[in-house]
Amino acid sequence: MINKFPVFFHIALVSLLSAQPSHREVAEQIKNKGLETLAAYDMLKELTSTVGHRLSGSDNYEKAVRWSVQKLKQAHCDSVWLEPVMIPQWVRGTTEKAFLLTGKKREELAVCALGGSVATSKKGIRAEVIEVHSLDEVKQLGEKAKGKIIFYNRPFDKTKVNTGEAYGGAADQRSKGAIEAAKVGAVAVLVRSMTNAIDDEPHTGAMNYDDSVHKIPAAAVSTIGANRLSDVLKKEKNVSIRRGESIELRLDCQTFPDVPSFNVIGEIRGTEHPDEIVLVGGHLDSWDKGTGAHDDGAGVVQSIEVIRLMKELGLKPKRTIRVVLFANEENGLRGAKAYAARAQNNNEQHIAAIESDMGGFLPRGFGMTADSSKFEKIKNWSSLLEIAGAEKIRRGGGGADINQLKPFGTALIGLNPDSQRYFDYHHSNHDTIDKVHPRELELGAIAMAILAWALAQEGL
Repeated sequence: MINKFPVFFHIALVSLLSAQPSHREVAEQIKNKGLETLAAYDMLKELTSTVGHRLSGSDNYEKAVRWSVQKLKQAHCDSVWLEPVMIPQWVRGTTEKAFLLTGKKREELAVCALGGSVATSKKGIRAEVIEVHSLDEVKQLGEKAKGKIIFYNRPFDKTKVNTGEAYGGAADQRSKGAIEAAKVGAVAVLVRSMTNAIDDEPHTGAMNYDDSVHKIPAAAVSTIGANRLSDVLKKEKNVSIRRGESIELRLDCQTFPDVPSFNVIGEIRGTEHPDEIVLVGGHLDSWDKGTGAHDDGAGVVQSIEVIRLMKELGLKPKRTIRVVLFANEENGLRGAKAYAARAQNNNEQHIAAIESDMGGFLPRGFGMTADSSKFEKIKNWSSLLEIAGAEKIRRGGGGADINQLKPFGTALIGLNPDSQRYFDYHHSNHDTIDKVHPRELELGAIAMAILAWALAQEGL
């Protein structure tokens, strides 16, 4: 009997281990459950219809905080909490007008204030326009720019297959354009909208100021408006933009003191290594154009769906899987910076972070910033991710929020959906729920859940 016990114990142990589902079986379960329910789309529809846009510092953002807490609890997180953070409060106002005047003809241009812009005076600004295509061109203008409006008109590079690369190649004129224009004495800037689409919808986005130079108003102009203005400038020597008889550009946006708010966090506690964290997340705020369906309502609901799917399937990860819905990504990254600071103070170990912030389109794979050994380990899981059509693992990736964890050695991973339509909607009134396909959105959540599960079980 003494010799038989170890044999019996061994057989029982083998039986127990063989009963555990393989990673591929779990991945199939996640895929099937997700596509059966399409719960991510239902959540996104509710978020965009009952809350709407979620600009930092707005009442709608606070509604989104409460909505997110409710959804994380309904997903049966082991714990849900709010992390305090001070966020900026910029308000667009009601007036965004620009008119192109050539001789006796006046045409309205579709414009919107860039996020963080100062207002014009109540009478507005009237001035001649100088078209440029780079920050360096502005620096070379010198006295010629004094009292003028600088019109930045560098379009996306259409040869870029990844439209995110095209955006990165054009966005400096929006983020730094007002600074460089103010240095040479310009009174305002107009910036071509950051999109490949040729339409009459202006796209907003964050812009910056430098306290060493005067702050001047900044507005985005639609691509149709930009093309029209450029055509006129090629023909006319003196072109002004005005409203009525005296106003060229008029904005009444305002910046108010920072206000207290929150990151929203929920997690499934790991069964064996609870102090090792796999983060999944997106940013809860959005611009006040459209309802932030793709940017970044998609990332919010996909992250919540990761937890919901695991709980629905009764999965128990070895490491903690934590959802973080970050505040203030669009105009300050305050939420991400506060989260990283607290993680450092608490000595938390984030082994990996997965961010979704490129829309809810069909997933293609993931981009990853990490050392070679970690990269190769995750690349070996391509066969699992193929279940969701997201098997392409490339070097370089992450996200604006999770990048704050880079100093801690965290593997930074960004979900890469198909990018062709994202900037058609990005930061504009076009970013609404009707542009989101339920299955594409869910497949992104499924891909994130499969990768988070593998990371939680295997570690790095």
